[in-house]
Amino acid sequence: AYLVRGSEGVAVIDTVKEEFSDAFFSRLESVARYDEIKVIVLNHLEPDHSGALPELMRRAPQAQVLISKKAPVMLKALLKGKDFIFKTVTTGDHISLGDRTLSFLHTPFLHWPDTQCTYLEEEQILFSGDIFGCHFCDNRMFNDRVGDFRFSFDYYYAHIMRPFKTHMLKALELIDPLDLKLIAPTHGPVLRDNPRNYVERYRQLSSATLHS
Repeated sequence: AYLVRGSEGVAVIDTVKEEFSDAFFSRLESVARYDEIKVIVLNHLEPDHSGALPELMRRAPQAQVLISKKAPVMLKALLKGKDFIFKTVTTGDHISLGDRTLSFLHTPFLHWPDTQCTYLEEEQILFSGDIFGCHFCDNRMFNDRVGDFRFSFDYYYAHIMRPFKTHMLKALELIDPLDLKLIAPTHGPVLRDNPRNYVERYRQLSSATLHS
């Protein structure tokens, strides 16, 4: 999960599994007040991304939930019919936090119908959800500090993204024009050293599987 602070409010991007809620809220409270939270962005509604959402909404009732246009039915099921404020977003939409702007990319079926990416324009950071992720954990967090994780990166693609390779190539068309200083996925290392290399690796893997 990530937090973006602007001059006119805070955005929380994704949450955590419900079992990790205590750690999530402890860390959140160390950097922001709940009444500062303007929006909660859900790039993906699978439980490992959304488990803490109901409690976060209870603590920050003023926050607007931003989800993809394919996500409302899934969100209603997650919240078990409770009233909530939400807005659907798609490619070309954006929201201002004052001196920082979040824009959205519609990237469905990577790997659920509801998936999307969020781009922090001023800092050139892509919050990519499951895209460019891997099941690799290291407290040093960043790709230039954790050592060689190429096997985990390729393995994750093969087992999570490969069935959706045509959707992946469409998503890359949206990502290609972006200036990228950093890619922040929801699994695995944060990609700050040569993030474009990982975009190109996904293109290679997607194109290779199309022709295999």
